[in-house]
Amino acid sequence: MTARFAVAWALLSLCVPAGASEPDLSTPRRAYRSFLDLARAGEFGAAAGVLDLGSLPGARRAADGPKLARQLLFVLERELWPDWERVPDDPDGGAAAEPQAIVLGTIRLGESGVPVRLVRSGREWRFGPGVVASIPALYSAYGPGWIGERMPRILIEIEFLGVQAWQWIGLLAGLGVALLLALGLAALAQKIVLSFTGRTPFTWDELLVEQFAGPARLLLGLFAFGLSASALRLAAPAQEALQHVLRIGTVALFSWIGIRAIGFGARVLTERVGTRPGDPAARSRLTHVMVLKRVSEYVVIVLGIALVLLQFEPVRALGTSVLASAGVAGIVIGIAAQRSLAALLAGIQISVTQPLRVGDVVVIEREQGTVEEITLSYVVVKIWDLRRLVVPITKILDTPFQVWTRAGSELIGTVFLHADYRLPIDPVRRELERYVASRPEWDGKVVVLQVTDATERSVQLRALVSSVDASRNWDLRCAVREQLISFIQRLEGGKYLPRARIEPLPQNSVEGAGEEASPLSSRPPT
Repeated sequence: MTARFAVAWALLSLCVPAGASEPDLSTPRRAYRSFLDLARAGEFGAAAGVLDLGSLPGARRAADGPKLARQLLFVLERELWPDWERVPDDPDGGAAAEPQAIVLGTIRLGESGVPVRLVRSGREWRFGPGVVASIPALYSAYGPGWIGERMPRILIEIEFLGVQAWQWIGLLAGLGVALLLALGLAALAQKIVLSFTGRTPFTWDELLVEQFAGPARLLLGLFAFGLSASALRLAAPAQEALQHVLRIGTVALFSWIGIRAIGFGARVLTERVGTRPGDPAARSRLTHVMVLKRVSEYVVIVLGIALVLLQFEPVRALGTSVLASAGVAGIVIGIAAQRSLAALLAGIQISVTQPLRVGDVVVIEREQGTVEEITLSYVVVKIWDLRRLVVPITKILDTPFQVWTRAGSELIGTVFLHADYRLPIDPVRRELERYVASRPEWDGKVVVLQVTDATERSVQLRALVSSVDASRNWDLRCAVREQLISFIQRLEGGKYLPRARIEPLPQNSVEGAGEEASPLSSRPPT
């Protein structure tokens, strides 16, 4: 039996490396790594060998050492993630300011901080007595708290991406609470606020609630999620990743608030400016408001994206390298973005010079419509049949186009008719004046009938009528054309409508022409 036991022990010794549970204290880096590896493996008794327990009574070291090692691991993983490049792998501590001590970092505790030191004793490196004495206070401040201490052991031992199972459950629960507060409580609060704003004589307060309801939900959700996540005492990598997410959410929140504030101001200014058809100054101010809104939103979005990218270290390093080579990068970016910059400058130029404004009636690309929207990259024209013509902003400055409401919205329209030469003009003129005076589209300024052309078959009549805007003028022209055609049709049975005449010549003219045309006017002799 003794021989068999010896063989089994020898085989077991070959499978398990000797000293697998013994920490390596030869250098600061190896001592630190040994503590983390042993403690994470649950060998807290062996990990306690990296602690300087000299200040503890000898009878308490065996019981308190593993407990202190477990508590220190939790604090280090949450507050002091190792930076191995700064921990020397030299028995003498490298080029440390204190040859007998290496400071791994400082953990804030109360008004001051606790420096986490590895202290050399002989040829061995351990966590110093000051760190060991501060472990209970650090664990009380940064430990798992009341919730984590009462979790089942299995939920603590199971980890994924450095986050324990109970913490994952807590994150999901916190996310659910945040969504519930953001959607349910915020919607209830919005209804309550709207019930009060509906009783006021103002309209801007309801618009304010409408504009900022979404950002308020996001603010409430971020606050609730951040508060619940802070109670979970996550490890340092997970906490840092969560802080990145919360910072990005905060940047998005303030960018959203900025965009909504710009939209709110633009809506209020638009309502005050108005879009009266006969007021070019109002359309000019409205154009300024819309372009300024677009530029401001563009600036807010760019700043928001820049702040989000600056949260990541590789992007900050990239930004530093770009600044270092600003000459070449500026040329490359300028060439690549010249069309975008040209469109942006063109939008600003249109806002300043205003070749067209929101509400102007224009003819572009042989299409007549009303300018509905001006952005930094294109202009939207609403055509009469409700189609939308989207014109690049740069083409507005490079291509001629017609503006019917540049100085005012008044417009003179033309109606062309053709009639027989025998038509008496005065009755038609009186009918035109009588009919136009009865139409609400006429502005009472211009009504004229003129003979503008005469062809071999008919005369051309041109009627001029005026209205306060293009839409009314179009309707008036169609009505006038229909009325004058009907009047000429009824006038003496329609004898003055255009016609083509074929009349025979007199008989003697025909015979004379025939004789002259025939050189053999007499019959030859028989």
